[in-house]
Amino acid sequence: MLPFAEFHRLPDDTPHLDTNMREDELITAVELPKRDFAEHHAYVKVRDRASYAFALVSVALALELDGDMIVDVHCALGGMAHKPWRNADAEVSLRGKPLTVDTVRDFATDVLREARGRRGNAFKIELLTARAIERAFAMAAQRSLEEPAR
Repeated sequence: MLPFAEFHRLPDDTPHLDTNMREDELITAVELPKRDFAEHHAYVKVRDRASYAFALVSVALALELDGDMIVDVHCALGGMAHKPWRNADAEVSLRGKPLTVDTVRDFATDVLREARGRRGNAFKIELLTARAIERAFAMAAQRSLEEPAR
């Protein structure tokens, strides 16, 4: 079994290989652990045109909340690098903080701090402004308001 965090690979000397799967391997299942943050999730994508399904950039976000306090967060940015872009330190820094616009903006700044564009893709960093990340947080938080009481 290959953990998802190890599935994608950076190009290094073999840019023709996108994953760490061997040539004789086949994906037969994906196992997702049940976690509380699954109740508060969002996916936001920025496309070149509405007719294109492929995202130029995207934000996938999952929150575990206790009221308005952030217990845990997982955030992956797509289209930014050869594999999903994550900043575990930025995610950990949100634990125990209230879910506010300022907290989310600080998080967005932290997540993108190490982002470096290359010729032809630097514009993507600008597309992933705090606004896209804020929208993902708002969508995830809204789910808790829409769900019926248990």
